[in-house]
Amino acid sequence: MLAKRLILQHTFYMTEVVRPKPYIGVSGIARYEQHIALYDIARKENVALLGHFVMVGVQATGKTQVLEIGNKYGQMWHPVGDSIADAAMTDETDLTKPYVHCFFSGEDELSQGIINVMRRTRHYVRGLQFNGLPWVSQDYRPLLTNFRENYPDQSIILQAGSRTLDYHSPQEVTKELGTMPVDYVLFDPSGGQGKAMDSRQIRAYVDEIYQRQIPVGVAISGGLEAQNVQELFGPLAAEYHGLSCDAEGRLRKGPNGATELDILAAEAFISAWKDTIQNSNPDLEN
Repeated sequence: MLAKRLILQHTFYMTEVVRPKPYIGVSGIARYEQHIALYDIARKENVALLGHFVMVGVQATGKTQVLEIGNKYGQMWHPVGDSIADAAMTDETDLTKPYVHCFFSGEDELSQGIINVMRRTRHYVRGLQFNGLPWVSQDYRPLLTNFRENYPDQSIILQAGSRTLDYHSPQEVTKELGTMPVDYVLFDPSGGQGKAMDSRQIRAYVDEIYQRQIPVGVAISGGLEAQNVQELFGPLAAEYHGLSCDAEGRLRKGPNGATELDILAAEAFISAWKDTIQNSNPDLEN
């Protein structure tokens, strides 16, 4: 009987928790044509055969979607008002999924921002990513639960930015995350600015979530591009099955205040990511 209990206990700890489908993210699109280009790249690189989808990120802030005025990044990065409706397309194949990345501050702006974003993007959006929320120290469960009830077909990504990583331990973050009604957590110390991540710092948070078997998808971001995805993402992807990643800041071209997504850089990034994933798991199909 004791031997049977030990076998059952061992089996429990060895069972891998079920997480949402992993993704490779390319954020910062602002035009329908950019989404089409990313869809074509995803087909060319056989992203679906690797068990992933491409998360296509569209930016939304209080200025652009509540006040409806431009900000310092320009409309080719942060579309203003109703123009966000044309930033992406509906993709029924699930090869690419548009998510709106929301950076709203204050309860009123956050509530109104969600209403405006969903009204303008409902025809294509597949989920919201909430950026900049101090969700470890403040309770956002009622807001997120309300969003989930109103939009049950939408996924939720919760960003853990630089302040979260600087002020809260892996244990604190994981404990709080286990109570949140979210699908993914994104460790993103860069915030879309192209600053390279500290893989050692992020590893501690990823490891804690996997060790505690919290059933959320885990993504990392921070200065990723074709030239460094193997170095920064590869070792973590090899160790933590189903890890996602997202790139933005280093995939842009043009002068400050008027940059746009560099499709060639995005294509190179996805291709290098594919090589990285295959290297970390040789059994995957080409």
